[in-house]
Amino acid sequence: MDIRHLNDRQRIAVLLGAAVVAALVWLFWPKEKPAGRLTVATANVPVVMHTSGGRLEVATVTATEAFKLDAPPKSLLGMDMGKTISNVQTKVVYRFYIEMAKEWPIRMEGRTAIVEAAEIKPTLPVAFDTATMEKQTRSGWARFDKHENLEELERRMSPKLEERAYGYKGLALESARKSVGDFVRTWLIKEGHSQQGAPYQVQVVFPGESVPSATMGRSNSTSP
Repeated sequence: MDIRHLNDRQRIAVLLGAAVVAALVWLFWPKEKPAGRLTVATANVPVVMHTSGGRLEVATVTATEAFKLDAPPKSLLGMDMGKTISNVQTKVVYRFYIEMAKEWPIRMEGRTAIVEAAEIKPTLPVAFDTATMEKQTRSGWARFDKHENLEELERRMSPKLEERAYGYKGLALESARKSVGDFVRTWLIKEGHSQQGAPYQVQVVFPGESVPSATMGRSNSTSP
């Protein structure tokens, strides 16, 4: 448009209109997207679980145990007086627990909670079901000590059961890991750390085990 033939007022109106159009084009013209890739990093978040302390029972192992005691041999004038043998069989429940610290550190990696638990310990003395106990004792032809031998066997049972309890720790390990995982997960939900539709994976580490990374395998993890 040739504005030379316009009067001053018309020229001003045309120039203002052009300026408004230019401004609108600059505001609404598609901008070029910035180059590069957005990376989101999740840092390890420490969480402290507060408890009242005490013991947390984490596993039980039930077994039928048998014990046998042969009394020392005896002779009379060179003659064997026979054997005294006692047997006891009973159902035994081995219980395992961990000591609960007042403050239990938990490391959060995304939706994974890594907790280092205390050592698994057997509850002592070991309980056994007297209703299932079966006893047998007999003495040789010239011996009268079968009752004394049976009593001695019963006295020796408690320390033997304690030894066997420590031997069963490995068998109770995975059950204990699940119990601790369930306990920690319940606490996380109660304290509002969990989100609906996104349950936590809990990795439980006992003393002597390496502390895993959340990006590693889930061999030590427990899930709902």
